[in-house]
Amino acid sequence: MPFLFGGHFILAVLCAVHVIRTRQEMYWLLLLFMFPLLGSVVYFLAVMAPDVFGARGVQAASRALDPGRELREARKELAMRRTAGVLKRVAEAHMALGQYEDALALYEEAARSAFADDSGLLQGKASAEFECGRYEAAQETLSELRKAHGAARLPHAHLTYARTLFALGREDEAFAEFEAVSAYFPGAEAKARWAEALDQAGRHDEARAIWREIVETARIIPAHSRKLQSRWINMARSRV
Repeated sequence: MPFLFGGHFILAVLCAVHVIRTRQEMYWLLLLFMFPLLGSVVYFLAVMAPDVFGARGVQAASRALDPGRELREARKELAMRRTAGVLKRVAEAHMALGQYEDALALYEEAARSAFADDSGLLQGKASAEFECGRYEAAQETLSELRKAHGAARLPHAHLTYARTLFALGREDEAFAEFEAVSAYFPGAEAKARWAEALDQAGRHDEARAIWREIVETARIIPAHSRKLQSRWINMARSRV
């Protein structure tokens, strides 16, 4: 029993280090040390797993089985309590279904709450603004995110920032950001988006080199990772 308790505590400490280094909300520390094992499991699933596997990939299987289920359940919860967290959940469900205008309206409502500087909320709002073609608004939201969370490592927000710069015609800055985020982004999406942008800019040789890199990497990663990244791998295969 002491050994197991020690293991739980060490796991909680490792998660706590991640909380501090990535500047997550401080309530995670309370959860981790009040409930070492349960808190660590919850933290991994809620925060670390999306960074390791890619949030979209982790959720893809359940969406494929019943694409509208999460939205239905989220709407039921929203009917009972209209909090920032629930608004964000419904907005995410709309985003997953490509209903970006609906998602943006909910993110904007949530952003008027006391949780306006929540990192997940700001990331979601910026993504919705980008998908709606509101690039200046997306850039402004990402600036708010940076002010609120400083040097926190937020790969999906970083990728949205690179895509926003490119959409605004700031190509040199965009390509520098694409290169930077591709160095640590979980999965192939960042490199695929980078290669797409290079193709659109007429820099086909550079794009082709990145497409090839994605294909070569796909040959050596585990099968489950290839499945999670199939969209980007298939895109790369079609371009080489």
